[in-house]
Amino acid sequence: MLLHKQTKTGNSKLLLFFSGWAVSPEVFRHLKTEPDTDLWICQDYRGMEFEVEALSDYREIRLVAWSLGVWVASVVFGENPVSFTEAIAVNGTPCPVDDRWGIPEAIFRGTLDNITEEGIHRFNRRMCGKRDLLQAYEQISPRPLADIREELEYLYTEIKRTSPASPLFNGWTQALISSGDRIFPTENLHAFWQGRCPVIEIEAPHYPFYLWKQWNDLWKQ
Repeated sequence: MLLHKQTKTGNSKLLLFFSGWAVSPEVFRHLKTEPDTDLWICQDYRGMEFEVEALSDYREIRLVAWSLGVWVASVVFGENPVSFTEAIAVNGTPCPVDDRWGIPEAIFRGTLDNITEEGIHRFNRRMCGKRDLLQAYEQISPRPLADIREELEYLYTEIKRTSPASPLFNGWTQALISSGDRIFPTENLHAFWQGRCPVIEIEAPHYPFYLWKQWNDLWKQ
């Protein structure tokens, strides 16, 4: 796992973001943090190592996780419990390869088996939904195909070998669900989160971050 930090000496608040698969951190650069808040962006999940001890430097931490990042955060903080001020899951669940609560396995395998330039373009089109959003998204330099193929293979293997008895973080305080999600079926997202935490449905595709200008807009829904 790679960790990109934007920090300032003396800040006591942290926005900790677990990104989705294959995404460059540049996709989120337009989102601003408060002046007293540091930002950590986690991505490139070809390993699950995370420096949990460094979180003790902060007195207030907000967790946001998106897509497959919801599963990664659930595993990391299931094994290393942390108290968060807010913990928001965006278009993802802790059961990401699941016909009822996540991405149906046949669809997940189909994505894994078609990591080509054309295959990723089709994936991006489903993720972004709108033509103008897709064009803006694809203007950002993509990560190498070999890297994102290796990342998804790693994630699939780890997800499948995770025991149902494995500890998973269950302190989510809110779930945001896009009505137009074509990656995680909207009905599966609702099926998982209903009764577990407050759910807010937003009108957006799987990638909804163009809706907001600041990170704190997410918990002001």
